[in-house]
Amino acid sequence: MHAQRLTAGVYTGLLLLIAVLSVPWAQASSPLSTSPDQASHSLAPYSGFWHADEPSLTINDILAQSITFTPTHHAEDLNFGYTRGDVWLRTQVYNDSPQPQRWMVEFEYPFLDYVTLYTLRQQLSSVQRSGSAVPVEQRALAHRQAVFPLELAAFETVTLYTHVAASGSKMLSYNLLTPERFYTQNDRHNFWLATYFGMLLAMGLYNLLLFFGLKERVFLYYSLFVAGFGLAILAFNGIGTLMFWSFLAENTSRLVALGFTFASAMATLFAQSFLNTEDYCPRWHQVLNTFRSYCWLAVIASLLLPIPSALHIMDVTGFMAALLLLICGSYCSLRRIPSARLFVFAWSLFLLGAGVFALRNLGILPANFITLHGIQIGSALEMLLLSFALASRFNKLKRQKERAQAAMLAALKKQEAMLEQKVAARTKALEHLANCDMLTGLLNRHGLARCTEEALERNRRNGHRLALLMLDLDRFKPINDCYGHEAGDFVLQQIANRIAHMARTGDHCARFGGDEFIIIMENIEPHDTLENIQARIDEAIRSPIKLPCGERVSVSVSVGVSTCQGTEDATLESLLREADSHMYAVKSRQATACYRYGSTN
Repeated sequence: MHAQRLTAGVYTGLLLLIAVLSVPWAQASSPLSTSPDQASHSLAPYSGFWHADEPSLTINDILAQSITFTPTHHAEDLNFGYTRGDVWLRTQVYNDSPQPQRWMVEFEYPFLDYVTLYTLRQQLSSVQRSGSAVPVEQRALAHRQAVFPLELAAFETVTLYTHVAASGSKMLSYNLLTPERFYTQNDRHNFWLATYFGMLLAMGLYNLLLFFGLKERVFLYYSLFVAGFGLAILAFNGIGTLMFWSFLAENTSRLVALGFTFASAMATLFAQSFLNTEDYCPRWHQVLNTFRSYCWLAVIASLLLPIPSALHIMDVTGFMAALLLLICGSYCSLRRIPSARLFVFAWSLFLLGAGVFALRNLGILPANFITLHGIQIGSALEMLLLSFALASRFNKLKRQKERAQAAMLAALKKQEAMLEQKVAARTKALEHLANCDMLTGLLNRHGLARCTEEALERNRRNGHRLALLMLDLDRFKPINDCYGHEAGDFVLQQIANRIAHMARTGDHCARFGGDEFIIIMENIEPHDTLENIQARIDEAIRSPIKLPCGERVSVSVSVGVSTCQGTEDATLESLLREADSHMYAVKSRQATACYRYGSTN
């Protein structure tokens, strides 16, 4: 009896176990019960997924095959990374309200090529399409993300099947939102995206203008880096496809790969120029040159290889670029290269964002707000810091330019002062040559004319007495004949020195001819008799002169004098005529005296 009961219990247990195992638990996910009181719902806990090996399967094939969907519990369960094949999602939504409801099905990740939503009802079904590769006019809603409107009648239950085909990472977390919640959230996201792209545009254009103004390549490299990065992010976020290049279809993914690999190449150029690695770190400079060659190969590969391969290369290249530049910047920081610390801090933030982006795409990190927007957050902070560093560099260049200009101006002023001194000295030398006798250093005829004209002008104004003394040497020719012209020139120099020594301060002494000299004397006081002046001059000139050869010679002088005092019509010529007349009278008297003296003897 007990054995029969035990046998019956075992069979009953086996039957229950078979029944349990035969129930498709993967499809037994409970439906989402919506309520107007809650504005948003995550669909992940109420969904199941299935990886399709054949991309040509239709919704009818899915329904006919009774495919087993793997249930999900969290949004991270729908992050599949770079998986091959398409993914199907299944969920049920129930309206427990007696009123019709309107909802929006939103996929968080914008970088999905094709997303098709099938809504199965008891009476009819509908098909809606969206995705970054779908033309805007063919989308269920013109939006940068895959968004679908969903209408629910009172107490209606619908089954949602979603077919997702994407060349890139498949992050398929999706939500159910009320229209009010969706548009409020959309406005907030659009504000931050507009701020982000506005910042990129402003920084790119600003540094481009700095390049044109300063001709510093570091600003050009930064602008190109921002341009490549901004283009990739624009395509990645769906804004570029929504507004500019919807016609590219699947090639939008290729544009993302091109933008990021090109930005990596420009980042190496920027780092080399900003850190001046060619001078401070030649080895690192060569390493970055080698890596940039790889980046250009990655750009070419992004154009030629299939899109999934191009996206894999993009992730690897971006992560390697950020890591390599971080290590290079750290090395430069240890060597105390200017601005290296700020560069390291900026690239640390970018590396963190790029790393999160790459690891999320690979399915290693869970999908959330930080991992979804990590590269944008990191790049925004990094570019702001690098802009500060470039602004500091700009100010430094400006200060260097100002110092160089000040130094150049000081050098120009110094050169100008030196030139003015040389011009003044040269002018003085030329004036000396024009006004002075080369042999004796006294005034020549031109200098005598100028000084006499000025002296006569002063004499007319002041009414003082002015005298012109003409000195003609006697017995000078025999010296030239006996001892040569060099000895004669030596005698003239000595006589000129004696005349200049005898003259008062303010008197003007000139050599008028071969052995003729002129003295212009101004402001002659009444007690200054011309006879005494002539006697002193005669005595000084008659003193013997020792020639360089050792011989002693002496000369005499005949002096003619002319005077004026406030006379308006007095000129140098009139004074010279009068003095010359008096001088020849003196010579005649001296000749007569010599003749009488010789006859008496």
